[in-house]
Amino acid sequence: MQGFEHMKGSRAALGALEELVRVGRRSVSAYRAAERRVADHRLQAALAQLRRDHQRHVRELSSILEEVGGAVVAWDGAGAEGPLFEAWSAGAAGPDRVLAALKRAESELCAEYARHVERAYAEPLRAVLVRHLREEEAHQAWLEESRWWRRAVG
Repeated sequence: MQGFEHMKGSRAALGALEELVRVGRRSVSAYRAAERRVADHRLQAALAQLRRDHQRHVRELSSILEEVGGAVVAWDGAGAEGPLFEAWSAGAAGPDRVLAALKRAESELCAEYARHVERAYAEPLRAVLVRHLREEEAHQAWLEESRWWRRAVG
């Protein structure tokens, strides 16, 4: 597998990786919190799987960040911000609000990945970003189409 050494010192790549790690960590926090807010065990299990996908993305991006000479982004309390936390601070967050907030969070994350994919980074970074974008799009589709969510929100 081709490494990322050729990208050492690229400010654009470092900035993109740092940003995506931060946003990914915020997504991990949002999914963890959502798991606690829904009562349906099937939804909890599905949300846990999506959270694990985000954790894997953060690990992969952090590893690449280290390889290209960046410092692994320190945790900055990202769990206290974002669509899910805004929904909760606005009042009780039933399944409908949790779903709407997760959809918005996934939409924002997809937009972030798409923006970086368009920047045409060199391979293999571009391939990693495209793969992550496709997985995020699959998350969005699941949130839109899941019959479990339809039942939960009535």
